[in-house]
Amino acid sequence: MVPSTNNNKIVFSEVCMIKPFPQLKLLLSLLLAISFVLSGCVQTKDPLIVYSGKGMKKAMDEIVRLYEKLHGVKVSIIYAGSNTLLGTIEETGVGDIFLPGSRSYIKKAGTLIANSYYVAKHVPTFAVRKDNKKGLKNYADLIEDGVQIAIANKEMAAIGNVAEAIMNGGSEEKSFRKNIAIVGSTVNEILSLVVDREVDAALVWTDMLTWEAAAGLVEITIPETVNKPKEIWIAELSDSSRPEEAKAFAKFVVSEQGQAIFKMYGFGI
Repeated sequence: MVPSTNNNKIVFSEVCMIKPFPQLKLLLSLLLAISFVLSGCVQTKDPLIVYSGKGMKKAMDEIVRLYEKLHGVKVSIIYAGSNTLLGTIEETGVGDIFLPGSRSYIKKAGTLIANSYYVAKHVPTFAVRKDNKKGLKNYADLIEDGVQIAIANKEMAAIGNVAEAIMNGGSEEKSFRKNIAIVGSTVNEILSLVVDREVDAALVWTDMLTWEAAAGLVEITIPETVNKPKEIWIAELSDSSRPEEAKAFAKFVVSEQGQAIFKMYGFGI
């Protein structure tokens, strides 16, 4: 797989059926992308390198555009599943900022983190088509026989771990585990599966339903007794070659301007 680039952003895409896709191929692609950044193929000299979970892409694209305009500092973002990004940071020791979909990955990173700051909240939900032919309207409908559900790979994306936690949090007869039909590497991919009618429902983040790509989809909320909202934190990497600029960028993301952008895209603050 060859990474695609678009205005300083590097995006990766994989979907797998039932059996989770191995991380090796995606990790190699991330390493290749980093080499592009460092060699100047993707960005001008010395960009800040930001690793961001794919679920934050809309908000982060907007923040980066504003930051570059205001401060004249070039930023290259590498988007992928949170666990895949962490593996890349551990493997390379390259980069300045880490923004995973859940704070747990920052805790897992240990000494790779210099400082971290609260950004916003990620609330899990199910996305279904308005015109779904199975009449799916509530959480109980999702555990009925014959419903096809997509979740993200827990070894790659924060929302995948959330799916596992939700399934483990209740009785098996009230779990949607038996209806999982597709496991994708990122939350963006499983959202597309619902749009394209490949599955009936996908476990995504609530904020994603504000996206243009989610037009025609509606939300099925998860009961508070079993749902697992996650806090999003941004971290400065301890191996950053530009720690002061990394700190300035992180502080901008958590500023009133940065949080207003996250709120605009449907995140909890």
